[in-house]
Amino acid sequence: MSYGTPHPPGHGCCDVDAIDELSCKAAGIKRQAEVTDASLQDLTAFRAALGTAKTDYGKAVATAKPDVKAAEDQVKAIREQLRCRLDEEQRDCVEQAVQNVYGRIAQCVGEPGCREWDCDFSTEGHQGDPVAKLAGLIAHYREEVGTTSAYFKDVLLAEIAALPKRAAQLRTDAAQLAHDAADPTGSSLDLYARLLVLDRQVKGVWNGFPGVQDYVDCLCRTLMYILKGWEAIVILEGWQAVRACKDKAQQDQCKQLLEHTLDEVRAEVAKCPPGDCGPRGGNSGSYPGKPC
Repeated sequence: MSYGTPHPPGHGCCDVDAIDELSCKAAGIKRQAEVTDASLQDLTAFRAALGTAKTDYGKAVATAKPDVKAAEDQVKAIREQLRCRLDEEQRDCVEQAVQNVYGRIAQCVGEPGCREWDCDFSTEGHQGDPVAKLAGLIAHYREEVGTTSAYFKDVLLAEIAALPKRAAQLRTDAAQLAHDAADPTGSSLDLYARLLVLDRQVKGVWNGFPGVQDYVDCLCRTLMYILKGWEAIVILEGWQAVRACKDKAQQDQCKQLLEHTLDEVRAEVAKCPPGDCGPRGGNSGSYPGKPC
């Protein structure tokens, strides 16, 4: 159905539809401004965090390194200590068990390192979509941005505080394992399993970020993805507001036609030039058989 509408009564050939058009355009601009303001609450805070991330994460790495080195040395010593307590078959069995469990863990949380995101936040071809379709696309993009924002804040930024604590815990766990391994009555199978798990944890202590710059690059890429999502949402929200405004205007005009039909007919008649009853002066709108 076209958005073209009849002229309001009493205006003759004066087309005031442009007022509705301008009003709906203003509704779209207003909605875009509201969504932009809301997005900046997160984006501004994330940008500030990115600005200090290199220094903050560098300090976290420097704090963690001595504990990680101590845990690594302890793991090597314990491995040598337990080497002769198990035969090859027993070692293979424990190693396979650890590999199986870590394979299942990878299925749950994915590989370490920076997450990749695949939504392109396209807006092309959607400007004329109905309100319901635009609302669905907006909801999808908002969910994607929300997930990525949580990753940025609760995983990446949280790593600055989590890394030193994790490294310190590994050093404590390694010392405890060394103490337990010194007891000849302990289960060699269990001690070896603990050793392999600890070894994995020590090797994975950096969570897939080999260096400080790798971590900062991940933060930056993630923030740019969030920004791209918000830019698309702002555009779509504006289009949705315009479309909803036009739909309402059309509904109101249809209601006017149905409820005030005679007034609308009179308004149309008022547009006719004097003496013009229709094409060629015929009887359009007059009684049959009676000339104008």
